[in-house]
Amino acid sequence: MNIKQVIAELYQHLGLRFINLLARSKKYQLSADISYGAHDRLKLDYYRIKGESKKPTIIFFYGGNWRSGDRQNYRFVADTLTSLGYNVIIPDYRLYPLVRFSEIQEDVIEATHWALREVPSDQPLIVMGHSAGAQLGALLCLNSSLLNTEYKANDRIKGFIGLAGPYDFYPFTEDDHWDLFGPASRYAETQAINYVRSDSPPLYLLHGETDIRVRRGNSKSLMEKAQAKGCRASREVYKNTGHVDIILGFTRFHRDKSPVIRDIVNFLEKL
Repeated sequence: MNIKQVIAELYQHLGLRFINLLARSKKYQLSADISYGAHDRLKLDYYRIKGESKKPTIIFFYGGNWRSGDRQNYRFVADTLTSLGYNVIIPDYRLYPLVRFSEIQEDVIEATHWALREVPSDQPLIVMGHSAGAQLGALLCLNSSLLNTEYKANDRIKGFIGLAGPYDFYPFTEDDHWDLFGPASRYAETQAINYVRSDSPPLYLLHGETDIRVRRGNSKSLMEKAQAKGCRASREVYKNTGHVDIILGFTRFHRDKSPVIRDIVNFLEKL
């Protein structure tokens, strides 16, 4: 990692700490550090609004190129969603190069199984993710072989919201992705576009027009293929919005005027 990358990551870390200092709403109760697996990283935070809510619970998977991230850095996402009446679950998962993608995927599957077991059975679930987290979430919702049928995921998971997600990015353009997603026999399993099916939950794909980290063609390809298969899928593209900007719409500074939050609320209410 060069000095510019170190400085950029430090700046991002400090920025997230500041953002999360402001994200301490009194509208939720936090059950932190809940273990959902044997590894030290397999923990989740469960934000529940005070009082009863008939709205869905949202399980949010953060991004970080499958190699970085911490659930505690995304309290601001939970703060905004709970302010709107939604309970929120944010899991950690193991990261590359400690593990490869297949094990990362196993972790998010187990976190989702935990949610399917522990969230009241009369409460629907929504899967949401940003960047790499959107890719992981899309695969959960589209690849029907991933989740154990005993949890009735097809009945419980009512929608997917993907922010700046890579869904159709093979062949890989980053050198370490060939190792991360290996072996070669499993490359196709990483592409959500390969699992589009007519009976999947509705897909809502959000992308920034100026995103150069994950090109917006990813969401366009997935939407078009899903629609061709008869799946409910729609897409929003936001002007002057980059890869990180789209998630910053959840901060206390931006959420009241954020078109991203407005559109997510509209999607959820229609469900």
